[in-house]
Amino acid sequence: MGGRSDGDVDIGAGVLTAAPVPQRQRPPLSPEARRRRLWGILNQLFLIAAVLALSVLAARNIALNSQARGLASGFDFLWREAGFKIGFSLIAVDESSTYARVFLVGLLNSLLVAGLGIVAATALGFVVGIAQLSPGRTVRVVSKLYVELVRNLPLILHILLWQTVVLNILPRVNKAIDIGGIAFLSNRGLNLPAAINVPLPATALLIGAGLAAILAIGAARKARRNAVVRRVHVPLLQGAAVVAILTAGLVLIEWQFPVLKGFNFRGGVEIPPELIMLLAALTVYNGAYIAEIVRAGVQSVHDGQRQAARALGLSDRQTMNLVIVPQAIRVMIPSMANQYSHLIKASALATVIGYPDLVSVFMGTSLNQTGRAVEIVAITAAVYLVLTALVSLATGVYNRRVMLVER
Repeated sequence: MGGRSDGDVDIGAGVLTAAPVPQRQRPPLSPEARRRRLWGILNQLFLIAAVLALSVLAARNIALNSQARGLASGFDFLWREAGFKIGFSLIAVDESSTYARVFLVGLLNSLLVAGLGIVAATALGFVVGIAQLSPGRTVRVVSKLYVELVRNLPLILHILLWQTVVLNILPRVNKAIDIGGIAFLSNRGLNLPAAINVPLPATALLIGAGLAAILAIGAARKARRNAVVRRVHVPLLQGAAVVAILTAGLVLIEWQFPVLKGFNFRGGVEIPPELIMLLAALTVYNGAYIAEIVRAGVQSVHDGQRQAARALGLSDRQTMNLVIVPQAIRVMIPSMANQYSHLIKASALATVIGYPDLVSVFMGTSLNQTGRAVEIVAITAAVYLVLTALVSLATGVYNRRVMLVER
């Protein structure tokens, strides 16, 4: 019997042995392609060296000019005592705090506005964007009117309108709007309950309950084909998980509720009106742009997808949630990333209404006191560059996960 080649299949022992699949190798580069590749690498190295040389030269000239004018330079001022108060901060700060802590306070305040603004604007934009495609004429007209009216006014005007008009409409403290007996809204801000005693077991239990809820919802989503799990409405499961966690938090944690005493509320947490007005302006303004992104993304999905979903017996809501929106998100991501970056940068307008963000307390008060303009401007610019770069990175990673795989 002749020898067996690599492509033969041996079935005598009941085992199929397939021939090895040859690996695809890249064709060798031609001399011209190698030359172009080498020149490309050399050009990039030359550009990097030129940028570094210009940066070093600029830094040296700035240092020499500062010394000639008797101005101090360097970052040693960060460890000096700032000597001024900050009206609102997420961490403890007082007059004895250093400029480094002031920087941290401003950064956290800016991140708070940007994070809440992105979440709120995205939610509002999705609702208005879908409403623009509603079969109801009234809903479509109102949504389109909102988008056109908001987008054609500058953001600074929105902020000033919320600060000067809406804030003055709110009642005084003694006539504050009662929200369920636990929160109060007035022209001095929003007073909320505060957790004053959070035991470690309660924290561990809440974290565990949250993780368990996330895992349960994820498992329900993956097991939709199961006849039993299919009957469980996932949004209902999400709502039940949220209610259970909130109930556990109310029971296990000791809360301090705001109480009106004299001319102001005592106890709880007071959210300043500047934060509320700034957040509202950023949400309304960016929500209009996100609504247009959502509308365009949904309309980019071919109508055949809707017809196929209806042929499979899916309702309009299921078609939108399971078929249209997942495909539209692929189109929305680049524009959404751009809008998120704009919102982060636009939050610097907080200094107009006196909200203590990074630009206000660090590039404003701290710069005026220390005179270190170059250092403070460089740090502030680096912060916004890093934040926008992180947004681009995160959206790029998500875009690669949801993009269509082409063969």
